[in-house]
Amino acid sequence: MATQVQSTIDALRGDLTALGGKGTDAIQKWEDKLESADWRGAKTIHEDLGKLRRHLEGDDLDPQKIGELLTKLGEATERAAEHAEGNSGAGLKDLAAVLQEAGAGLGK
Repeated sequence: MATQVQSTIDALRGDLTALGGKGTDAIQKWEDKLESADWRGAKTIHEDLGKLRRHLEGDDLDPQKIGELLTKLGEATERAAEHAEGNSGAGLKDLAAVLQEAGAGLGK
């Protein structure tokens, strides 16, 4: 999971508008990983990832809506990181911060 977290962080720190299909592919991988997860907050994150993916696949992209979803995902990831075991928590906290930063940048 650490590799997937880091690649997601790297993508979010780059040019979000250049991600295209790679962004939705990455979201789908996270959805697949979280589909059967039973830890606190996994269902909410899974649902919000689906909303984000469907929005990105649509014809009418709304940067403010994308920003709101990224921020919400960041907040949920931050809460989940508090309950993560081992080194996973630190990576998830980093991911949460980058999601919130990306969301704030788009939500303006």
